[in-house]
Amino acid sequence: MPDTVVRPVTIGVLGGTSWIANEAVIPAINASPGATLGRVGSRSGSISYADVLADPLVDAVYIALPNDTHFEWVLAAAAAHKHVLCEKPMGVSQAEVRGMIEACDAAEVLLAEAFMTPFHPRSLAVDAYLRSGELGEIRHMDAAFTFCLAPGDNYRWLGERGGGALLDVGIYCLSPLLTAMGGPPSNVAARATVTGTVDGTTAVWLEWPTGATASVVTSIELAERQSLLVCGTSASLTVDRPFTPGEKDTSFSITHSDGRVERRTTAGANSYLAMIEAFAAAVHGQAKWPRPLSESVIMAELCDRIREVASVTGVTP
Repeated sequence: MPDTVVRPVTIGVLGGTSWIANEAVIPAINASPGATLGRVGSRSGSISYADVLADPLVDAVYIALPNDTHFEWVLAAAAAHKHVLCEKPMGVSQAEVRGMIEACDAAEVLLAEAFMTPFHPRSLAVDAYLRSGELGEIRHMDAAFTFCLAPGDNYRWLGERGGGALLDVGIYCLSPLLTAMGGPPSNVAARATVTGTVDGTTAVWLEWPTGATASVVTSIELAERQSLLVCGTSASLTVDRPFTPGEKDTSFSITHSDGRVERRTTAGANSYLAMIEAFAAAVHGQAKWPRPLSESVIMAELCDRIREVASVTGVTP
């Protein structure tokens, strides 16, 4: 019997003017043998979001809209029986994320969060190492993702659009910490420096029942920096540029308790292409989506907690 030919998943796009859609995700769709680009909708173009959802040739949609609209359009996509790849953060609150999951479950369509970092070979190796126990008992972790975003009409500078540093890049910093500890912290403290209507910078302190602690800095107003450090009683792990890895990001360092420094190497890859290929395979039922939605809920709950407890300083007009 001949092998069954699997048709590429046709992925439409909601958010045709999005930078990340045009620079990374649409090129990945075009490069993937498992996917093909469908209609691309925008607010100002000739193709609307509703047009994309009404197209019978579109199997799934990638949602690259401002954060405050994710909930509305995920529910609309589910109602149109389209599978959904929604840009991170999936929702601006855990309540929204839970509502999206319920809607997509009811419609029997796949819901996935477009968080590309875990699909890179180095990220997979780092996660495996963090789970292995080779670090010993984890005592402290430090993660930072900061960059300068020029003032303007970018939604990240608009509180009413779900902007701010924590929602934009918090997932990158918090995800490996949750992996290392196997779950969320017991205690959370934070300080947010507000610029206009958003947190330009949020600094976070986390504590786990084991005694492990973590410091996190997210910012859209500080010089560019990406770093990850996880310190255990047997070794420490250090990763440079951990959150947006590319083809040339192929190693991480382990400093052992005796002072030896070990450099572990991995393959490089296009994380966006790997994410699209995993999404297409999940749509076809060839493989499970590798990041359970429970992780999206935990992340949203933690971000909710951070915002609830954060003290606010530096308010500017």
